[in-house]
Amino acid sequence: MLTVTYEALDSKISYMADNDIGYRIKQARLAFRPRKLTQQQLADLVNVSRPAVTQWETGETKSLDGENLHRVAAALRVSIEWLLYGRGSGPADQPPVIYEPSNVLPGPPIRGMVPIISWVSAGRWREPDVALDEPLEWLPVTFKTPNVFGLRVDGDSMEPDFPPGTIIFVDPDRKAEAMNLVIALNGDDEATFKRLTKEGGVWYLTPLNPRYPLQKLDSLCKIIGVVIMASRWTV
Repeated sequence: MLTVTYEALDSKISYMADNDIGYRIKQARLAFRPRKLTQQQLADLVNVSRPAVTQWETGETKSLDGENLHRVAAALRVSIEWLLYGRGSGPADQPPVIYEPSNVLPGPPIRGMVPIISWVSAGRWREPDVALDEPLEWLPVTFKTPNVFGLRVDGDSMEPDFPPGTIIFVDPDRKAEAMNLVIALNGDDEATFKRLTKEGGVWYLTPLNPRYPLQKLDSLCKIIGVVIMASRWTV
């Protein structure tokens, strides 16, 4: 039986019986791709000590801060619901890594060209009367979607999956759903790249790097588009 009590993000979340959360933390850590994480690596991502991770996994620690619960879920790329109950997005839902083949083979046919635009232009994408800057460059792609545009990742809030310089492709016509990677405008002129999550009926823009805080969606937020592909990942 799982008992959960919480009042706010920084409240204590208590669990008991069979150490379900600890088991799932270890399961997701060992199933992490492209290679499993050590306890020390997970500790570094969540900004705790390695013994703290050991205590979570063995059940020696019987409570988990709400803040750490969010950080662990983000670091392991699973949903909080999966950590708590075993439902929702778990390790099997992680996007696969696309590896380069060992031999040079003919590539798929080019089906279009996608503009790589600035983050400021991305923030203005849904404003019909605002002139956008000229694309920074054009890249050939193997898919065909009329309004897709590209962005070059800037900053480390989406590491380790999307380090600075990664090119992501955004479909502004796709409806955003929970756990999608999205480009959003959250009250600023410049767009931001985050994962869209929903917890307790509240929507958040969630960084993959747990050292960055969650951003609660408000009435000023606009979802610009859904990330459909990146230079090394399909999502």
